[in-house]
Amino acid sequence: MSKKEQLQAYLQKIKATGNMEDISKSGLSESDKELLGNIWEEGLVDESLEFMEALDEEEDWTVLQERLSGRKVRKLPMPTILKYAAVFIGIVCLGLALKLSLHSDQQPIPGNTITLNTGDAVKTIQEGKKQSIVLASGEVVAVQEGNTLRYDPGNVDHPVFNELHVPYGKVFTLVLSDGTEIQLNSGTHIRYPVKFPHQGNREVTMTGEAYFKVSKNKDHPFIVNSEEMAVQVLGTEFNVTAYEEQSTINTVLVEGSVSLSHKSDPENKTLLEPGNKGSWSKTQATMSVEKVDTLLYTSWINGEIVFRDTPFSELLTKLERAYNVSIVNKNIGMEEKAFNARYNIKVESIEDVLEALKIIAPFGYEINDKGNANTKEIIIN
Repeated sequence: MSKKEQLQAYLQKIKATGNMEDISKSGLSESDKELLGNIWEEGLVDESLEFMEALDEEEDWTVLQERLSGRKVRKLPMPTILKYAAVFIGIVCLGLALKLSLHSDQQPIPGNTITLNTGDAVKTIQEGKKQSIVLASGEVVAVQEGNTLRYDPGNVDHPVFNELHVPYGKVFTLVLSDGTEIQLNSGTHIRYPVKFPHQGNREVTMTGEAYFKVSKNKDHPFIVNSEEMAVQVLGTEFNVTAYEEQSTINTVLVEGSVSLSHKSDPENKTLLEPGNKGSWSKTQATMSVEKVDTLLYTSWINGEIVFRDTPFSELLTKLERAYNVSIVNKNIGMEEKAFNARYNIKVESIEDVLEALKIIAPFGYEINDKGNANTKEIIIN
């Protein structure tokens, strides 16, 4: 079912039932729910259905303007004119929001592009550029400048969630509305509110890897949800590694204190001290804590890749993320080897890294560009 058909179906439900109960339990995005709620509250269900029925997604936006301007005109008292003027403006604004919503996923986005899903549209984040992030309702919620996206603490007073995706080969900085700064590593996806609620916790959900500098607020603990794990803090610095393909979820505490818990037993919390790494095993469903050198786990912020007794298979996975390449290992004898090394992706190319690794443990490799400079396939033999 297309976005247009989905919204039409829910508008028909609202018209038939006269309420929004079914909508609140639907799988629609928060922005779509908000849009339908505005249509219902303004009494514009029939007008919106009429507009959507006539909407040809291939035609220009002038279709809506022509439909509205083509209505018959009759003399009305001034208060009534003002009332209908408000309704007219409402239809135009809601129609524009519908238009933006329906077209949000029509243009294909390259896989190596940082993207921001605002609920009503998917926007591309072009590094080195500057742009304002505007919701379909017209509210400016954030500004992207270069490699940083910074949210405004005061523009939105209703629940709205955004989702940021950082592909392989990219890193990005996100500053939330409370001032919390998050460094996002390659292959990371994070969901968060554009503004945290006045009551309760400050919560985000992520997969991938991120370094958090949490703004202190003792009345509103900050919680990072990753799969079935939750990291709760008041104000601190820590690194979370929670890639879906990995067997463990790791939290490394740099400064302050955090507590780790699992959804199956949320009251059973594990406290970390600075310099500790807490690891949750997905396969064994157990938590372990050990003292570590935090620089080994946070050096990626500066563009470094550090290997300490790292199995070859894990090493290749990290290289794939950092350099946005696909690596196939056909050399079975290399799988058992472990490596100690340090490289900087800002200085050394993937070819430089492979040549250096060959000195430690000889192997051969081929690089296929596939006719696309952004996608390299590397065969280890």
